[in-house]
Amino acid sequence: MITGNVLQRVLRMQCGTEAGSSFTIERNGVQYLVTAKHLFEKQNYPRVTEIKLLIDGIYQKFEVEIKYPLDNKIDIAVLKTNPYCELTPKFNTRVSSEGVILGQEVYFLGFPFDYERLLVNYPNSNSPVPFVKKATMSGMLTPAPSLMVLDGYNNPGFSGGPVCFKRENDGEFSIAGVVSGYRFGRSPVFEKGSEKELDYFVKENAGIVNAYDISFAVQIADEWDEE
Repeated sequence: MITGNVLQRVLRMQCGTEAGSSFTIERNGVQYLVTAKHLFEKQNYPRVTEIKLLIDGIYQKFEVEIKYPLDNKIDIAVLKTNPYCELTPKFNTRVSSEGVILGQEVYFLGFPFDYERLLVNYPNSNSPVPFVKKATMSGMLTPAPSLMVLDGYNNPGFSGGPVCFKRENDGEFSIAGVVSGYRFGRSPVFEKGSEKELDYFVKENAGIVNAYDISFAVQIADEWDEE
């Protein structure tokens, strides 16, 4: 079972016409919001913008500063509220992929489609509990930056959510990555009533989840005030 120190960090986020998932991390006593960079593509990757977060049953507006990795291929954005405020309770949660093993069960959390209003809320709260999905840590793609590849079934809306795993040494959960998206496969279309293939294909979910290592977000947060 995913513990509250991960679950309660995850928030449904709206940015312009896009919607996805996000989660908080703490670095040097400061809380940051982490999500997928591609959610800001239609806004041309702003450095300052307004977002909405579903907190206690209401989409609340926040002005945020945003920083992105220097490598444009890394699908991560790190946000800091302005004026600064803490968006979720603080927990002692490890934020690192160190210790994850190939073939190990991992989990990714978020708010797919438009289910956020239908989900069960936390006790004594109107904030919804995110979906939790299981996957397998399948591999890392090169060249750098490495892409975490998970064997699982992702859906629209999970982008920006956390990938976590249970550490073998102490049984505690650690946040390892940020969900980016999923790979599509091409399935042929057949003529009705026959096995003749037509010159058409259907895009289908290939069951491969792409995620980027949380270390990229940690680096941005740690260097935030040094620039």
